[in-house]
Amino acid sequence: MYDLNEVRTFVSVMETGSLKESSQELGVSKSTLSRRISHLEEALKQPLLRRQANRLIANEAGLKFLPFAKKLLHVADEGHKAVDELKDEVSGSLVVYVHTTLVRGWFSGLMFNFLDEFPQVNIEVRTGNQLFQEIKSNDVCVWVGEPTNEQLRTEKIGSLSQGLYASADYLAKMGTLNHPNDLSQYAWVDTLKSECNNIVLEHEEEGSLSVDLPKSRLTVDQYILHAEAIIQGKGVGLLPHYFAEKHLNRHPDIFVSCLPEWKGNPLPVYLQYPFGHLPKKMQTLIQYLREEAKVFC
Repeated sequence: MYDLNEVRTFVSVMETGSLKESSQELGVSKSTLSRRISHLEEALKQPLLRRQANRLIANEAGLKFLPFAKKLLHVADEGHKAVDELKDEVSGSLVVYVHTTLVRGWFSGLMFNFLDEFPQVNIEVRTGNQLFQEIKSNDVCVWVGEPTNEQLRTEKIGSLSQGLYASADYLAKMGTLNHPNDLSQYAWVDTLKSECNNIVLEHEEEGSLSVDLPKSRLTVDQYILHAEAIIQGKGVGLLPHYFAEKHLNRHPDIFVSCLPEWKGNPLPVYLQYPFGHLPKKMQTLIQYLREEAKVFC
C-alpha cells in the first residue's frame, strides 16, 4: 500500500511539472520527492512519470491514476477535518449581525444564555435593518425579509406571522375596527419603513384581501419605535405576533389585537453565513440559533 505523502507528492508534481516547484510547495527536498514517487511507482508496479524538456510529464498510467489520487486526498482531508472538529474548543470571537426586529424579545435573551453556556466565546453584536456591511469569515447574520447578499449561504430558519394591533385608548376614541376595509378611516403606523400604499391580509375562510391604506404620518425603521407608536395611540399597525405577545405578557393593557382572524404576510427569518468549512464556534452558534428560531415556525 502507498502512503498519503507519496500520493500528495505525485499530485503536486502533476500540477507543477517540476520537482523544484513541488519541493517549494511541499517544503521538502527534491531527493525526498523523488524517493516518494519511486515508492509509489513500486507500489503500483509501473512508472507514472517521464521527463520531457526538463519537465515531468505523466504517462498513460499516471493520467489514469491522477483522478483517483485526487479523490483519495480529498477523502483523507475531509476525514481529518471531521476528527479535528471533535477536539476543537468552542472559543474565540464572533461577529453577529442582527436585524432590529429580532433584537429585543428574542436575540437579547439567547445571546446571554449562549455566553453563559460557552464562557470562552466573545460576541460582538451589530444591529440594523439594512445589510450594508461586508460579512467576513467569522460572521453570522440573522435577518428578517429577503436577503440580498448572494455571496453568503442563506438558510431560512422560520417566519414571523403578523397581525393588526392598536392601543385600547385609540380604539375607544375611534371605535372598534370591524373589517379590513374600514382601515382607511384609521390612522396607519407604517410597518418598519415599508412605505406601502396597501397591505394584503389573509383570512382562513375569506382568503386574501388587498386593503388600501391612508398615508402614514409616522414612518420608522426600528421595530421598537414602531411598536411604541402603536402603544402611544398613533394608529393601527402590523406587528409580529411573537413580539406582540412578549409585550402583552409584560404589560397586558398596552395594546390590543384588531381583527385577529386576519393576518398579514409573514416575515421570513434567515441565517446567513460564509460558504465552506466553518470553525466549531460558528457551527455551534448556528445550530444554537436554529434551535432558538423554532419559536417562529
